[in-house]
Amino acid sequence: MKIRFLPFIGALLIACAFTLGLTGSTAVSRLVGAAEAAENGPSSGADSEWKSDELNLLGVGMAIGDVEGNGAKNIILIDPSTVYVYRLAQNVMSLVTEYSTSSLELKSVDTFRPTKNGPDRIYLSAQNRGAVASLVLELRKNTLVPVIENSPYFLRVIEYPTRGKYLLGQQRGMRRMYDGPVYQMQDTGSSLQVGPRFGIPLKIPVFGFTIGDFAGNRTPLIAAFDRSDHIRIYTPQGKKLFVTQEFYGGADSVLRWRGPEVRESESRKLNDEEVEFFRPRLIALDDYRRGIHQLLTFYHSSKTRRLLSQTKMLEEGQIMGLKWNGDALVELWSTPKLQGMITDFAVDASDPSGRRKLVVLERKKTDWLAFLRSKSQVRIYDLDTYLKGQ
Repeated sequence: MKIRFLPFIGALLIACAFTLGLTGSTAVSRLVGAAEAAENGPSSGADSEWKSDELNLLGVGMAIGDVEGNGAKNIILIDPSTVYVYRLAQNVMSLVTEYSTSSLELKSVDTFRPTKNGPDRIYLSAQNRGAVASLVLELRKNTLVPVIENSPYFLRVIEYPTRGKYLLGQQRGMRRMYDGPVYQMQDTGSSLQVGPRFGIPLKIPVFGFTIGDFAGNRTPLIAAFDRSDHIRIYTPQGKKLFVTQEFYGGADSVLRWRGPEVRESESRKLNDEEVEFFRPRLIALDDYRRGIHQLLTFYHSSKTRRLLSQTKMLEEGQIMGLKWNGDALVELWSTPKLQGMITDFAVDASDPSGRRKLVVLERKKTDWLAFLRSKSQVRIYDLDTYLKGQ
C-alpha cells in the first residue's frame, strides 16, 4: 500500500512518534568513506563524503562544539526527548553520553561558549505540554548536567557578520507562538538574563533566520523562512525585497499550543492560530574570496507538496548554496540528493587542515508503518570543494 494514498496515517504516526519521544543510541559509529553519484548535474560539486553508521534515533536537531573543553570536536544530536553527545576523532564518532529530558519535547539545539576559557554549553529549546521550558546543559565528568532549567524563552544561536555569535531568545505568546522582540541573552552561569533587543524587525521570529552581507556592499540583509517555507529577504528596517516561489527548508516538528493529549485542531480553535511548524536553520557563509555571503539552506521533495496543514512528508533532501544577485536568490551549488529528510546542518571550521566541513543530519526515509525503527545518519562533506566548483 503506497503512502500517498494514506496521508492521514502518515500524520498520525508522526504525531505518535513525537508524542512518545523516541530514543535510541549507538555506542560507536564508524565513519566510512563512500562515493555517491551526483544526481543533480554539474552543480553537485564533490562526489565523495563521510557518513556515520545509521543511528537508532529520530533526529530532530544537531549542533557542533567543544563541550568536553579539551579541543575535541563534539557532535550533539537530539531526538524528541534525548540529547546525545558524540566525540568525532580520527574518522570515528563515538558516544560520550546521553541525557533524557523526560517529559520535555526538544525542538532545537545549539552550542555557545559563555566564557572565554570554559567549555561550550548546550542550549536546548524545549516545551512542556505547550509551555516553553528551555534548558542549558554542561558536560561534567562525562555526564550532562542541567545548569539552567525552565527558561520561558525559545533559544537560538546565530553568527552575525564581523560580530561573532549571539545567544538569542524569544517568548511564546498567548495568541501568537512568537511574542515580542528577539532579545540577546546573557548566560550568567546559573541563569539566563534578558539583554537588549536584537536588531531585527518584529515580524521575524527567533527561528529560521540569518544575517549576511549577501549583496557584497558591507550592508547586512536578513534572510528568513516564512510560515509556508518560502525564503524572504529583508532590509534591517523590515522592507521586503524578495520572496522565493520555491519551498525550502521544511520541518515536521510542531511547536505546541497545548499538551500532546490535546488534538492540534482543538488547539487551533483555542488560539485562533494555524499549526506552527518549527522553522529550520539558515546559515550565512562568507566564502573568503568575494567578500560576499552565500545563503546555505536545504531543499526537499514532498509527497504532499505542503498542501496538508497537519503534516509534511519530506524526502530527497539536499543542501544548497544560494546567491543574492540584487533581485532574486540564485542557486550556486548543491549536494547530491539523499533519500531521507534533512533535519539540521552546520558548518565546521575546526578541522586542522583548515578546510571547512558541511555536517548534515539526515533522518532516513521512514517506513511509516514501522516508525519505532526510525534511524538517522550524520554525513560530512568537504564544503570548500563545493565552493571552488562554483
